[in-house]
Amino acid sequence: MARLREDVVALVYPPQCLLCLGFEVATHCRFLCENCWQHVQAEPIPPPRNWRVTPPTAIFAEDCEFDFAAWPYRGAMSVLIPTMKYRDHPSFAKIFAALAALRMREQLALVLPASPVLIPVPLHPRRLRERGFNQSLLLAQVFAKLWNLETWPRAIRRVKFTDSQASLSALERKHNVTDAFASARDAVLHGRTVILVDDVITTGATISACARVAKQAGATRVVAIALSRSG
Repeated sequence: MARLREDVVALVYPPQCLLCLGFEVATHCRFLCENCWQHVQAEPIPPPRNWRVTPPTAIFAEDCEFDFAAWPYRGAMSVLIPTMKYRDHPSFAKIFAALAALRMREQLALVLPASPVLIPVPLHPRRLRERGFNQSLLLAQVFAKLWNLETWPRAIRRVKFTDSQASLSALERKHNVTDAFASARDAVLHGRTVILVDDVITTGATISACARVAKQAGATRVVAIALSRSG
């Protein structure tokens, strides 16, 4: 009955590709047509970024060593990620996390020890109520399952509500997230390598703020992963 209902809805309201706006939607990804889905998969994987030698992240290098992303933040990703976050499409995170896990697996194996812990960048409770989900947590849960890693979603808390980073300059982003995060009282990160998980990395300000908290809680090494990265 449920499948029949879905078929009727699809007949009356044909699914439309979010990128090319065509109506021929792929079976692999219900919100992209086959051509756009293949284009997303064919996009080159950005190389790992060493924070010590790459502006604008060099100023944060004491906090985080490297970041990894499955896609550059352009084209398809610059449309799909905002759609996921601001138009209530949490299923995007799960679909693209599975593909991202395959794309980043070899890169991560080059620099990480056997058992890092995944920590999603947290949302402030107010933002979580507004959005209804934390996309970074959804990504981390998929990565943890596919890579057989632990995920600690409560190790870092967002304790200060901040403006959206999207329209801010690099300096404004840094100031915006100052003192925005804190470690949970029972967070035991001593001697652990932490992988911070976010949807997009731009200047690195948010990742840096979380990484600093993780190191204060005892983490010996912090890197970051994201669906997409600008720069």
